[in-house]
Amino acid sequence: MGNVMTQFMEEHPHVSGGFEDLTTLRIFVRTVEIGNFSEVARRIGANPAMVSKRVAALESRVGQRLLNRNTRRLVVTEVGQLLYDHAMRALQELDQAAEEMSCLRDEARGHLRVTAPLMLGQAVIAPRLAEFMRQNPLLSIDLSFSMEKLDLYKAGIDVAVRIADVLDPGLTAVRLASYRRVFCAAPSYLQLNGTPAIPDDLMGHNCLITRGYSFTTRWQVQRDGELSYVHVKGNFASDSGQAVRTLCLAGGGVMMAPHWLVESDLASGALIEVLAEYVPTNRAVYAVLLQRSATSPKLRAAIEFLHSCFAEME
Repeated sequence: MGNVMTQFMEEHPHVSGGFEDLTTLRIFVRTVEIGNFSEVARRIGANPAMVSKRVAALESRVGQRLLNRNTRRLVVTEVGQLLYDHAMRALQELDQAAEEMSCLRDEARGHLRVTAPLMLGQAVIAPRLAEFMRQNPLLSIDLSFSMEKLDLYKAGIDVAVRIADVLDPGLTAVRLASYRRVFCAAPSYLQLNGTPAIPDDLMGHNCLITRGYSFTTRWQVQRDGELSYVHVKGNFASDSGQAVRTLCLAGGGVMMAPHWLVESDLASGALIEVLAEYVPTNRAVYAVLLQRSATSPKLRAAIEFLHSCFAEME
């Protein structure tokens, strides 16, 4: 930890120690991330007044304000951001050391932070969580389902489930499953508007758009083994795939959806697949980890769990 905090100490020579209190540093880091004393206290099982006093004591030792307070939220100052950046790295290094020492034991333990795309996580991961936690009673889990692509390092994430064709360099990626997509529409829509025969025909159809980092109005297609795009438009867009599916089932238009979301609809005939020969096959579901964190027991348990969640998608 000393090496990580050296820069802060050099830039603030008036600070005479105080960083040996790891509990206060952890509370400060969580406060910057959450922005609310009461919520930090709730998550760590403490009193809000204690959290506020810890941060105030840290500010007193540093000699400068670390957080600006208003009625709605705490906002980190420039000095507070600098301390947060160094403290986060230091605490991660200490946690990593603890994890590596725990490799001497076979049982997964500690705090596991996982993030996954909202719909995929709710549909595929959430139903299996109870069994995973029963099998690993020494693990505590912080699970975030979000459309946002979080920075693993800054957010302190252990494992991120991502749908991608290209992954960020410097990370460990474990392939969990292929990610099949499908173009589809309700029979009633196709009867009224015709069935698209080639990707360019989509430009003449009402396309239902799912917003997010995975889908846009540039729909990816595959022609003769090469990937290209079709610019589509329509009268409905949402960040909820379920809302788009519901409108599609009602005959509202054509959607591009993950196969797992509409599998039962396709099987029952409620939706009809179109342009099957043009569906791109380049994406997959990955478990993404910081390179150095790939060997701890809790990470091995998490990867095994995620493999079991996505086994049926292969």
